[in-house]
Amino acid sequence: MKLFTGLVLLVAAGALAGCSANTPAYSAKERFAQIHRNYTFEAEAINDDVDNVMLFRPSNQESIWNVYHRD
Repeated sequence: MKLFTGLVLLVAAGALAGCSANTPAYSAKERFAQIHRNYTFEAEAINDDVDNVMLFRPSNQESIWNVYHRD
């Protein structure tokens, strides 16, 4: 029973440490910056779609947002 409990605690501690540790590819700051850029782009696209549906701007295929690859 002690072995099982110790094993469960070890696995839980490893899972928690693995989720909070930095990945080899990106630091936590870089990852949150990527997520923020993605949310910003999605918000701009939603705003553009709503304006188009509500006829706030003339209908054309161009977006008013400065769209470029941000990563």
